[in-house]
Amino acid sequence: MMNIGIIGAGAIGLLYAYHFSALFPVTLYTKRPEQCKELKDKGITLVEGNLPVGNRKVTVKKLSEKSKLVEEIIIVAVKQYVLQDIMPHLLKLKKDQCVLFLQNGMAHVKQAEKIENAHLLIGVVEHGVKKLDDVTVNWTGKGSTKVAPFRSDSSDSRILDMWEKGLSESFPLIKSNSYQNILVEKLVVNAIINPLSTLYRVKNGQLVHNRFYKETMYDLYREISFLIEIEEREKMWDHVLNICSNTAENRSSMQRDIEFGRRTEVDAILGYLIFLAGEQGKKVPLTEFIYRSIKGLEEDNLHAKQ
Repeated sequence: MMNIGIIGAGAIGLLYAYHFSALFPVTLYTKRPEQCKELKDKGITLVEGNLPVGNRKVTVKKLSEKSKLVEEIIIVAVKQYVLQDIMPHLLKLKKDQCVLFLQNGMAHVKQAEKIENAHLLIGVVEHGVKKLDDVTVNWTGKGSTKVAPFRSDSSDSRILDMWEKGLSESFPLIKSNSYQNILVEKLVVNAIINPLSTLYRVKNGQLVHNRFYKETMYDLYREISFLIEIEEREKMWDHVLNICSNTAENRSSMQRDIEFGRRTEVDAILGYLIFLAGEQGKKVPLTEFIYRSIKGLEEDNLHAKQ
């Protein structure tokens, strides 16, 4: 039986550990000892529609510098800005191991390039999910996971084949041949929904129900659509609207980060978009305004803690 290790016990890590534990032996690596203890004692509880629908136990370990990742599949479910801290572990992986990255943005591609031995997969999460406490996760919007190989000579289909056969009905998987395409698609979605829902302090669905919010969404979309082939732009806009509808009751992770005084992933999302625009000689004033607005909220949080 294939063993799976999941690094990161936030909302995404808990959701994937819960679902994968139905088919695989799962080890969940967490940074905080208090969360590690509580997960060992209580397991992971999944909530849907404000009601608990299941509880599953997984192996839980505290990730430290001395930790050895021995599982065949390593799922990286930490935020973009934490990735640098766990890279020493990933660089030590062997040729018979496989890494699945689940980060927002595209900056993690540069980190993935440094991994020479392990097989590499890039994934995109389209679920709405919220961590209620250290052991409870609310599945607020059922979506799918899109996965593509990072290198044609460094792919591993074992996890995908077993996922497709044993889990895809309850936890959908969509396989892709191009990690660039799925990352650009997710980058556009994140660049619109996350910062605007944060600035307006609304749930995702309100972005499409309020015509003024929707107009701003579209203005931002037009500005960043240089990333998308012309013939695909209408389809991509519909995809953004569908994600808003499918996760209508969800509050974006960026909004929750600001609410709880945490660092956001705005640098990996809008910051990276601004970088790409600069490389192509594109002007993106609305993107820059929204980026600075989120950074301003981050700075207010920083001063509030001092």
